[in-house]
Amino acid sequence: MVVDIRTWEQTFQELIQEAKPWAKWTLKLDENLQLDCLAQGWKQYQQRAFGWFRCSSCQRSWASAQVQILCHTSWEHWTSQGQVRMRLFGQRCQKCSWSQYEMPEFSSDSTMRILSNLVQHILKKYYGNGTRKSPEMPVILEVALEGSHDTANCEACTLGICGQGLKSYMTKPSKSPLSHLKTGNSSPGIGAAYIPNQGKNQSAETKEAKGRGYEKLGPSRDPDPLNICVFVLLLVFIIVKCFTSE
Repeated sequence: MVVDIRTWEQTFQELIQEAKPWAKWTLKLDENLQLDCLAQGWKQYQQRAFGWFRCSSCQRSWASAQVQILCHTSWEHWTSQGQVRMRLFGQRCQKCSWSQYEMPEFSSDSTMRILSNLVQHILKKYYGNGTRKSPEMPVILEVALEGSHDTANCEACTLGICGQGLKSYMTKPSKSPLSHLKTGNSSPGIGAAYIPNQGKNQSAETKEAKGRGYEKLGPSRDPDPLNICVFVLLLVFIIVKCFTSE
C-alpha cells in the first residue's frame, strides 16, 4: 500500500481536534466508493491533488496534478463520532501496453493539503463553520508539467468522474529544489516521492514527433508560371483548330 493510512489517520485526527477537541473521527481507505452513490446520511466530497506514480512493470515514474480523491463522510450528532471513507484513483503507464492502475504517492506537503481541505469540508458541513468560508488550499505544482492530462490512462476519467472541472486551482512550482523528492527502487512512504526521469525524454520525443509531422507535410509549392503559359497556349491552339476545321 502506497499510502500509510495510519499516519494519514493520525494527522487527520490531529487537525480535527485542533478545531473540535471533543470530536472523534476515523479515516479509512475504501476502493469501492462510487461517485454519487451514498448511503443514507452520508455526504460526498471530491478534490484533486498533485501526486506521483511509478509503473510496477517498467519502473517509469511520472507526476500528475489531476490525482482524484473521493470522500464519503458521516457524523453522529449525539455521540460526536464521525467517519470518512476515502478512495484514491490511479493512473496507468503510457509506455506499457498492459499496465495496471498504479496508486498515487504524495509528498508531505501535498498530504497535509489534502487532509486540511478534508477537515475544512467537515467543519463546514457538520459544525457550522461555513460562515468563515475558509478557502480550499490549491493544488501546488511540485514540478513543472508539460502537455495535457492523460485522460486515456486516468482511472477517474474512465469512470466519468475526473474533476478537471472542479473549482480548485493550481499554483506554479517554487523555484527552490524539492528536498522531499528522492529516487530509488523501493516505494516511498508518505512524505516521499519519486523524481520523474522521463520528463526530458518525453519532451524530446514530443518535439521529434512534431518534426516528423512537419516533414511529412512538406513545403507548399506555388504553381510554375511556365507550366501555366504552356497550358494556355495549348488551350488556344485547340480552340483555333476547332474553328478552322469548321
